[in-house]
Amino acid sequence: MSGIVDLHVSQYRPGGHMAGHRHDEAWFCLVVEGGYEETILGMRNVHEPGDLLFCPAHAKHEQRFGHRGARKVIFHPDDTLAGLLAEHHARLDGRPLIRRSATLHALGWRIVQAMAVEDACAPLCAEGLALDVLAETGRGMAELSMMEPAWLRRVRQCLHDDRARDWSLADLAAVAERHPVHLARSFRLFHHCTPGDYLRRLRVERAAHLLRATRRPLLDIALECGFAGAAQFSRSFRAVHAMTPSAWRRSR
Repeated sequence: MSGIVDLHVSQYRPGGHMAGHRHDEAWFCLVVEGGYEETILGMRNVHEPGDLLFCPAHAKHEQRFGHRGARKVIFHPDDTLAGLLAEHHARLDGRPLIRRSATLHALGWRIVQAMAVEDACAPLCAEGLALDVLAETGRGMAELSMMEPAWLRRVRQCLHDDRARDWSLADLAAVAERHPVHLARSFRLFHHCTPGDYLRRLRVERAAHLLRATRRPLLDIALECGFAGAAQFSRSFRAVHAMTPSAWRRSR
């Protein structure tokens, strides 16, 4: 088994709109052609060829396609591969966009071409290339970590270490010893989201782990993860998973 499940190529018509929906499995998506705007995890982003995206299970997302439509390679990891990615911290946390590169774009086209052959070896070839996509992503994110300024890594580490704190942009700018505007622009450049978006996802991911692994009351979990109360917890959780924390716990 390659660890790659249901690998396929999807085509979307120009100007099309995909209403908000969610999947029971986590999916990777590599944009090969065209472009679109996506609303997911409380964020709105524009994606283009060479973008590799990750959609967590049960995350509600909506897409509007540009004048050229779009073509995407889509697949999801099996439990073994998902566990391996989690074990090696595959940088899926906090970001709607995992990686953007010309190398990924080229690999996407090779998958499209492999799938077009339609012989007995096509799935094997395409799945091998999909694993190459994940390997290239891991290498690229390691390079990005090296490129990321030390002061920006300090900021991100603070968010991970104390995700329950009510961080302000001024607080983070003090940690970085940089102007708040410069911090905000640099954070989006490297991580394709704002510090607030990043922190919200970290909190929700921690809460989801506690919901799955414990039977603790929702309010206890909300307060431990940095939410002001049950209402704020529910709003933030729904923005990421498109369901309330209690419904998500039942579904798991």
